[in-house]
Amino acid sequence: MGSNQNQSKLLRQWPWLNDYKAAAFTDDFVAAIIVTVLLVPQCLAYAMLADLPPVVGVYASIFPLIAYALFGSSRYISVGPTAVISLMTAAAIATIPAESRLVGAAFLALMSGVMLLVFGVLKGGFIMNFVSRSVVGAYITGAALLIMISQLKHIFGIDSTGTTAFAMIKSLLPGLPNINNAALIIGSVCIVLFWSTRNFLAYGLVKSGMKSRRAKLTARMVPILIIAASILISYYGKLPEKYGVNIVGEIPTGLPKISFPTLADGSWGAYWQMIQLMWLPALVLAIVAFVDSMSTAQTLASRSRSRVDADKEMIAMGASNIIAGLSAGYPVNGSMSRSVVNYSAGARSPISGIMVAILMAISALFLTPVLKYLPLATLASLIIAACFSLFDFKGIWQTFKYSRGDGLTAMATFFGVLIFGVQWGVLIGVIMAMTLHIRTTLRPNMALVGRIPGTDHYRDASRFNVETFDEVKTLRIDESLYYANARYLEDKIARVVQNNPKMTDLILMCPAVNRIDASAISSLITINQRLKNAEVTLHFSELHTYLKEQLSKSELMTTLSGQIFFSQKEAMETLEPEPDWAQFSDHIDIH
Repeated sequence: MGSNQNQSKLLRQWPWLNDYKAAAFTDDFVAAIIVTVLLVPQCLAYAMLADLPPVVGVYASIFPLIAYALFGSSRYISVGPTAVISLMTAAAIATIPAESRLVGAAFLALMSGVMLLVFGVLKGGFIMNFVSRSVVGAYITGAALLIMISQLKHIFGIDSTGTTAFAMIKSLLPGLPNINNAALIIGSVCIVLFWSTRNFLAYGLVKSGMKSRRAKLTARMVPILIIAASILISYYGKLPEKYGVNIVGEIPTGLPKISFPTLADGSWGAYWQMIQLMWLPALVLAIVAFVDSMSTAQTLASRSRSRVDADKEMIAMGASNIIAGLSAGYPVNGSMSRSVVNYSAGARSPISGIMVAILMAISALFLTPVLKYLPLATLASLIIAACFSLFDFKGIWQTFKYSRGDGLTAMATFFGVLIFGVQWGVLIGVIMAMTLHIRTTLRPNMALVGRIPGTDHYRDASRFNVETFDEVKTLRIDESLYYANARYLEDKIARVVQNNPKMTDLILMCPAVNRIDASAISSLITINQRLKNAEVTLHFSELHTYLKEQLSKSELMTTLSGQIFFSQKEAMETLEPEPDWAQFSDHIDIH
C-alpha cells in the first residue's frame, strides 16, 4: 500500500515517468547534446552582458537545470542565463563596487529565488494574470534594443558604460575615433553569419532536399562552427597581440562550490544594506523571470497537448535561482530559444535538462581552456543576432490600433526601458496596465437597452434601432459591482431618473455582473430607497444564481421594491405597459 502511494506521488510530480522508455532516453540525450552546443557560447555571452566573468555563466548553467527538472512541470523548458535577465542583473549590480559585484549577482539570484519560492508555496501563480502580454512584448522589445546598444562597445573594441540607452550612446561617442578595425570586422561578419544562419539556412537546406527537422537542427549547430572558426582565427592570427582584439581570456576550470554568498564585510549591517539595495530589483527580476518562463512553457505545452502548473513553475524557478545564488551564479530563467530547440530536437522529459547540466559540468572541467582565444566581438555578435528575433514592433503597433490605452501602455514600457532602464521600464508598464484596468472598472459600461423588433434580443438603444418604453427602462451593467464603481452606478441611475420623468419601473440587467461586494450592496440599498421616493420600482434580471444567494443574505432582499426576474424577456412580459387602444378606436371593425 505504501509503495503504491509513493508511486502515485512520484507520478503526480513527474507524470512523464508513466510512459518513459529507452527510446525516450535516447531522444533526451540527443536533445541535450544540441542544447549544450547552443548553451556553451550563450552562457559566456550572457555573463559578459551581465558585466560578470564568463565562468559565472557556466556556473549558472549547471545546478539550476537540475533544480528545475526536480520541481518544474514543463517537459521542455531549458533554464539558464538569458539576455533580458542578464541585462537586468547588470543594471542591478551597477551601483555596487566592482569588487563586490560577483557576490551581489549571487545575492540577487538568491533573493529573487526566495521570493519566487514563497510566492509559489502561497499559490501565487495567478500573478501571471496581472502582467499583460502587451507590456511583456513591449518590454522585451525595448530590452532587446538596449541589449544591442550595450554590445556595440565589444563590436567597436572601445570602452563604454551606462545602464540606459542614452547613457550608453553618450559613453560610446568619445571612443568612436579609436574603433578597433579588427574587432569591427569580426563582429560585423559574425552578425551577418549568425543572422543569416538563423533565418535562411534551414530553408535553404529543405529546398536542397533535406528533411525539415534535420535541416532545422543542422542550422542550430552551425553557430558553434562559427565560434570555433573565430577561435582558430584569433589564435593562429594572433589577433590579441597584433591587433589588440579583446578575448575571453583564462576561464577557471572546475565546478562551483555550494556556499552562501559571503560579503567582504561579513557584518549583519553589510548584509542588511545589500538587502535594501537589492530587494526591488530582485522583485522585478523575479516577476519578469516567471512571466517570461511561463509564457514559453505554455506555448510549448500547447504544441505538445500537455499543460503546465503555474504554481509549480514558480516554485521551480525559485529553486533554480536559489541554487544559482548558492553556486556562484547569477539569476536565471527559462530561455525561449533553447527551450524551442530542446522541443524541436525531440526532448521527451526534464531528463534532457539534467543531461545538459552534466554536459555543462564536463565542459566546466575540461573545455573552458579551449575558449580562451574567443573574441568578445564574436560573443557580442551572437547576442545581437539573437536580439533581432525578440523585436515585436508589429505587435506594439497592432496593440495601439486595437486599443489606444493598451498601445500607450506598451509604448510607455518600451521607452521606459530605453530611458530609465530595464527595472523601471517594466514597473512603468505594469503600473500603467493596472491603472488602465482600474480606470476601466471605475467607470464600467452601463447602457440603456431595448428589444430588437420581432426578437427576444436586447441591445444598446444608442447603437441599434430597438423598441423602448417611457414607463419601463432597462439599464444593462457590463461589469462586476464593487466599492470602486458603486458611486458611479448611483450617479448613472440618478441621470436615468432625471432624463425619464414618465419612468415607473427600472430593470437592472446583470448578465455580466459576476461579483457584488458589500459596498455595492450598500449602494443598491440606497438606490432602491431613492427610487421608492421617486415612485420608481427597482427590478433585476439575468442575475447569476450564486449572486441571488449572496443577495438573499442582505437587507436588500427584504426591502427591494420590485422583483428578480430569471430573464429579460420574462421581465418585459411582466412589466411592459398595455398599448393605448384608444388611438386605434377609429379603425376597429365591430362587425
